[in-house]
Amino acid sequence: MSIAIVDLTTNTSTPVMTVGMVWKDYKSDKTYMYVQAASDTTVADGTVLNLLQNAAGKYVKCSSDYSDCLPGSQAAVGIGAITADYYGWVQIGGYHDAIITNADDDIAAGNLLITGTDGVCDSNDGSATDSTDLVTKSNEFAVATTADVDAADTVAGYIDCRIA
Repeated sequence: MSIAIVDLTTNTSTPVMTVGMVWKDYKSDKTYMYVQAASDTTVADGTVLNLLQNAAGKYVKCSSDYSDCLPGSQAAVGIGAITADYYGWVQIGGYHDAIITNADDDIAAGNLLITGTDGVCDSNDGSATDSTDLVTKSNEFAVATTADVDAADTVAGYIDCRIA
């Protein structure tokens, strides 16, 4: 009996899997989705991404452009390099040790992570200093498991995207 192993580092100009396919790695307890990067998006490890739907409502693309973020949409995190317009895997569930932050060094363990400006996350701790527009438009996609690492502008978090 052979077991097919999914190559999560794939970065191809044409799809090699079904776009929108979700794959759960039960050994690591992480979940991934196969998507196409938007034409203005280059994905790197830790990049915060907005998942975009096609006309049928299926998530098929990812974008780091904050203007693509819609209330109630879903977010993901890059796990490797995906060239603009190319296809590859992004993480939609489980622990990620280096999600890129907006560098304002204010994330504490237990804060909800929301999509921030292009390609980064911010926290929603419910304080009055959170931008109303950012919280209204952004989407909670993870919870910080530690305080952010100021020198690296990253935070460890547990991702929980709700893909229907």
